[in-house]
Amino acid sequence: MKIILPQIDENALGGGWSFCRNFRKAMGGNIVTDYEQADIYFIPSASMVSRDEVQQAKQDGKKIVLRCDNIIRNSRNRNTGMSRMKDFSDWADLVIFQSEFAEELLNPYLQTEQWKVIYNSVDERIFNDKNRVDGNSRYVYGKHSSDETKNWEMARVAYQKLQEDDEDATLNLFGRFDGNLQEYNFDFYNGEQYRYWGYITDPQVMANIYRQSDWFIYTYFNDACSNSLIEALMCGVKIYDPYQMSDTGGTREILERFYKREGYFELKRMGDDYKLAFARVL
Repeated sequence: MKIILPQIDENALGGGWSFCRNFRKAMGGNIVTDYEQADIYFIPSASMVSRDEVQQAKQDGKKIVLRCDNIIRNSRNRNTGMSRMKDFSDWADLVIFQSEFAEELLNPYLQTEQWKVIYNSVDERIFNDKNRVDGNSRYVYGKHSSDETKNWEMARVAYQKLQEDDEDATLNLFGRFDGNLQEYNFDFYNGEQYRYWGYITDPQVMANIYRQSDWFIYTYFNDACSNSLIEALMCGVKIYDPYQMSDTGGTREILERFYKREGYFELKRMGDDYKLAFARVL
């Protein structure tokens, strides 16, 4: 099988781009850059390609496989995000959902019968718990998008309460934040201990931050399959969940598989799942 992907931005952040880089590693020599060689046209997210591109691939006899994660915000996709997802699903030979939650959320709208759930994975050579030094009061929070469902304000309030109860608490903070928020000290005003690492594009740096942290302040709402959560877990970070957000989205599915199935979120498992799914399409 030969699979072609949209052009990958090596420095772009966010779940879709992180997935693309991990997917390319997991699939190895099955990924091609020559369109003519490809027999599968893989769409990692409906927001990454145009209708014209997908229609052309269909006309050229490529098998179309669409990956869906969550509802696409039309405000970020010229008001076409969900309509594109529906069209691509109608044209696809197979739809991949990131979690059972994603299928239950989206398939009543897409109404596809040819689907499979395949969870994300991360590069375990980078994200692992080797050489970490465990502590107790080091927290971490980050977000790679401006999506309000990441709930930074809730995480901030949770951390302020933690530091009131534990003066040794520290926070590793990273990702995309509004410039005004940075200018005004992230709304910390009582001497809270934190370090802002900035907008990180190097996975090795990201993994080192996780290994310097004990607890991930988890406030993501209805995340289908959080790459950040998987990365943190793989680096030995525990989950601090003051608002029970792990009961939303696909988070409970991730936690159950992480703690019950050793190696489940390594690249090989994801690669094997995709190869099996693609083989059935062909």
